Amino acid sequence: MTVILVVCAVLVVAAATTAVLLFLRFIRKLQQAREALAQSQERLSLTLHASGVAVWSWDIATSTITPDENCSAVFGLPPGQFVKTGDEFAALLYPDDRARVLQETAASIESGADYDTDFRVVNRDGVLRYLSVRGKVYRGEDGQPKRFTGVTWDVTERQQVEENLRLTNEKLTQSLRELERRKEQTAILRNMTDLLQACSSSAEAYDIVAQFCAHLFPAYAGVLYIFGASRNLVKSVATWNDPQVGDVAFEPDDCWALRRGQPYIVDAGQFATPCRHLKHIHGGHACLPLMAQGTGLGILYFQSRQRDGAQAPGEFLNPENRQLAITAAESVAISLSNLYLQESLRVQSIRDPLTLLFNRRYLEESGERELFRMARGKKPAGLAMLDVDHFKAFNDAFGHEGGDALLRAFGQFLREHLRKEDIACRYGGEEFCILFCESSLDDAVRRAEQLRSEVSHLIVHHGGQHLGEITISGGVASYPTHGSVLSELITAADSALYQAKAAGRNRVVTASTPPTA
Repeated sequence: MTVILVVCAVLVVAAATTAVLLFLRFIRKLQQAREALAQSQERLSLTLHASGVAVWSWDIATSTITPDENCSAVFGLPPGQFVKTGDEFAALLYPDDRARVLQETAASIESGADYDTDFRVVNRDGVLRYLSVRGKVYRGEDGQPKRFTGVTWDVTERQQVEENLRLTNEKLTQSLRELERRKEQTAILRNMTDLLQACSSSAEAYDIVAQFCAHLFPAYAGVLYIFGASRNLVKSVATWNDPQVGDVAFEPDDCWALRRGQPYIVDAGQFATPCRHLKHIHGGHACLPLMAQGTGLGILYFQSRQRDGAQAPGEFLNPENRQLAITAAESVAISLSNLYLQESLRVQSIRDPLTLLFNRRYLEESGERELFRMARGKKPAGLAMLDVDHFKAFNDAFGHEGGDALLRAFGQFLREHLRKEDIACRYGGEEFCILFCESSLDDAVRRAEQLRSEVSHLIVHHGGQHLGEITISGGVASYPTHGSVLSELITAADSALYQAKAAGRNRVVTASTPPTA
């Protein structure tokens, strides 16, 4: 019995010792775990502090916020002065973002979904900060939302980089778009120049200028003004987009652009002296002179299509449109100058410089063409040869200058008394030839007789002297009665003219009908 008790006592003591050892070992491991956790928390805190990430916790029931030491720095607040409640936090938000952030927060709390958003805040120095937030909702045992915990970090620098990149992309896109538009404008200007160089008349060129200006400048109305032949007036020859202008014609001194030989642009609302030809026009406008080889040809005038009251003060024609308008004016000036030169050379090649009637070469070219036209239409035509009586006596009495004055006056007389479809030319010396298109023989004789009768009333002065009464003799032939080609008609009419001279002059004789073959 004694032995059994001793053994039991030894077993109890051994079990207690083992338990104590196990407990001490557990305590040691627990302390090690706590130390490891503390070190981990310290490392995490140091990491968060170094990274600038703010950690916060919002108690939903009491609406109190527990921030870490980074919150004040991230939100741009003095150390230790971070907000305490949800309402104070809402006041930090940028006004344009406040409603969205509060709505997203409420939605995350209600659904339990993770919170992920960006917003802006303004610190006390007025500096705008861009922040990014990630959060999570924790619920209690009853399933109701209890805490809202999250992290926040500053993304202002990243946002600025993205904004700079966006602005750079926008500028690049705008530059490419601008390059394409200038390329298109250059093509349009080149097309306009090509068409202007191919024009056969100035009137045709004026219409082309108006069409292309309306296409190049859709926001502006305008007028093309061109010097008249006497260069004492500038006249409107074409318009586009329904401009509101003053006089259709004005004197060159009424335009500052023509006076100065450079563009004159008035901005809307600017104090400036407008051109006199625009004295009743208000708002922005521009006068661009058409200069070629130092000579003014006219102006390109631009005005806004908006009515005067709708024009806001500011620059008229932005730099891009202003340069385009100047380039267009230069192109138009060069093209019109070349066209005027071609017209002048063409007139010199077909016109007699003294009488300004057509010359013999033009009669031979166009006369045959008109006779072919008469043949196709089975219509008659008349041809008259006229001669100034006693022209040699005028030359002997008043000199060659007096004779030239007489021929010049007679040429003007014919231009004023003939139809546009008739062809009058100086055939040579004091002889003139007239082709009456679509006129019978009787009609041609009647009109030649009318010219003979009315020329006696022509009064010509030279050197202060009256040259005396003027008479003419004429011979008339008819197509196809007296010939089927121009040379036959001229021969027949010329023969009749000699008969008129032989009969005493100052008369019209009809050509004799050739015998039938």
